[in-house]
Amino acid sequence: MGITEKSRFEQLRRNWNSRLRAWQTDRQNKALYGEDAPRFAEQLWVPIYELEFAVKAGSSKQSGQIIRSWPTGGLGRVDQTVAIKACVAHWRGGLSWEETGIYDAMMDQIRKHGKVDRLRTLEDVKLRYRQLDALYESVRQAGRLSPRDELIPGNFREEGGILVNIGPDGKPYFGRKGNHRLAMAIAAGIDRIPAQLGVVHIEGLPALPDYRNAPPNETAN
Repeated sequence: MGITEKSRFEQLRRNWNSRLRAWQTDRQNKALYGEDAPRFAEQLWVPIYELEFAVKAGSSKQSGQIIRSWPTGGLGRVDQTVAIKACVAHWRGGLSWEETGIYDAMMDQIRKHGKVDRLRTLEDVKLRYRQLDALYESVRQAGRLSPRDELIPGNFREEGGILVNIGPDGKPYFGRKGNHRLAMAIAAGIDRIPAQLGVVHIEGLPALPDYRNAPPNETAN
């Protein structure tokens, strides 16, 4: 098990909580918006070139919720996100992890918060990025990013995946969760990625079906 991965008990607990949230969210959305309404932790397939911007409009626990207001600030370019920029510079640009500055950035966060993603020390951070190197190589060789239920048998829908919100313009926005997986896809030149639905602005609802179709040889859940 990777250093930041959940234990079996934690995974089972998350699946239980996810199913409860799904029952509540799916039921409410279906009653208000019909059979094609957004679902909690729904799996999307998003063209990588469309994910230009990142915005935190909600958390993964709010997946599938339909909102009427959109953040007026906090919008940033995906390729300038600290973790993504460092990962691409390492995997595509050939810089060492130290040269990317990611170790310093992670340690700054650990000093502020005590831990980040279960990481507490510099050795934890270095181990995590060695593990990411191995995972990236498997992604590069496969030429695809695996859906969550392939990575974790029994995972509920796309829970824990790259979070993608649908904005009022109908475009996908990275929800700032799943930085490393998104960076792997960018560095490996993958065209389309599986993602967990975040929140959906009510004006963006008509665009949601555009991101539900899995590419050839993939099966949406």
